[in-house]
Amino acid sequence: MRSGLAEMSDAELFAAAAAEIPEDDYLDPVPHLVALHERPTRQVFATAVRLLTDDDPDARELGARVLRELGPRDDEGRRPFGAEAIPLLVGRLDQERDPRVLQWVISALGFNCAREALGEVLRFTGHPNRWVRFHVAAALPALVDPDRIEPGALEALRTLCGDEEADTRYYALHAMVEEISGADPELVTRSLADLLDDPDEQIRELARTHLTAVDRG
Repeated sequence: MRSGLAEMSDAELFAAAAAEIPEDDYLDPVPHLVALHERPTRQVFATAVRLLTDDDPDARELGARVLRELGPRDDEGRRPFGAEAIPLLVGRLDQERDPRVLQWVISALGFNCAREALGEVLRFTGHPNRWVRFHVAAALPALVDPDRIEPGALEALRTLCGDEEADTRYYALHAMVEEISGADPELVTRSLADLLDDPDEQIRELARTHLTAVDRG
């Protein structure tokens, strides 16, 4: 953590992070949010939990995004407060009506390797908001059995490979062929074949590369 940020109080960091987030386009740096991630104390966790149920959706988003990466992951992919955070994030799935907040709750479950939440996250595979669907695709690799993907999760990835948004299709395909083992080879091959004429060049190339590898055996 840079020295100037390290000297800031928790309250100052939360205030600065709250100002960063509404302007964030997912690529812009968010140094104050990152500084909170690097300060995994009980106080920071408690503040994020409180924000998660705030009336203001911007505050709820901040709470979810702090919990998303609060502290380093252990060998199992769990973060220091994961055991407490995951049930709260899962509970938020049923309550949240703002798509921007919902997408970060789903992402936070992925970043906390919340495999127990897989079924809950799969419910949002067909959500009308494109960013919610994108975050489902991005989160699934961290939520499934690493040795043999659950059938429902594989079917969700196949569905997302046909999403109208190229970024979502790419993340779903990448998850299926690069990040997950134990998937039904026939279903994977079918998905690859379906994407050989995808409008997006990056997706076509990924599908072609892996289909060629399958053919070579």
